[in-house]
Formats: sequence, C-alpha cells, structure tokens
Amino acid sequence: MKAWLDLGNGRKVYRRVPEGPRERSSFPCPMLVRDFDEPVQSCADGKWYTSKAALSASHKASGNPHGIDFIELGNEQMPWVEHKTDEKQLRDDIRAAKAELDAGWRPNVVSLD
Repeated sequence: MKAWLDLGNGRKVYRRVPEGPRERSSFPCPMLVRDFDEPVQSCADGKWYTSKAALSASHKASGNPHGIDFIELGNEQMPWVEHKTDEKQLRDDIRAAKAELDAGWRPNVVSLD
C-alpha cells in the first residue's frame, strides 16, 4: 500500500507504508512464539541464552555489567532523514584530491605476481 507522506518542509512524497497486521486464519489455534533452538550469545554481557525473555533482559541497564541500555535491532522505528550534501565541502574535497594527483601522489597497487 502506498500513501502521500509530508516531509515537513512543504514537500510531499509518494511512498510505500507498512501494512497493518495480517488477518489470522479461521483455524482455532493460538499463535506461539518459540524460544531459540540453539543458544544465542548476548553482546551485552557475553553469556549464552536459550530464552528470548532472558536475552532481552540482558540488554537492559539493570541486566548487564555495563549499566547501559542496548537496542535490539529490528525492534525500533528509525526516522527517515533526507541526506543533505554540503556543496562547499564536496568542492573542497575534490580540489584537494585533484591537487594530490597533480603533485604526483598515487595509491599503492597490490601486485598479484
């Protein structure tokens, strides 16, 4: 599904928007979320977990030795930010690179001999 999105600067763009949850089947059974089949190592404390709840708890400040909250990738919504190019910085970088080449600098080439 696509919709018009307001960028906040007077522009609107036509983009795909996430659809709502799919309808469940008419088959009467509960939706199950299983734990891991194999242990997973937490990057927060280095321990191995077989439970998703225990792994998630290790990412909270109260559950790891660092005392900071870690973000589980895939669970957060990242805001869309339009890239803004600094034209002056781009021109200066190109001029500096051209000056280096004109002065005789060349990158090292790896020989396959």
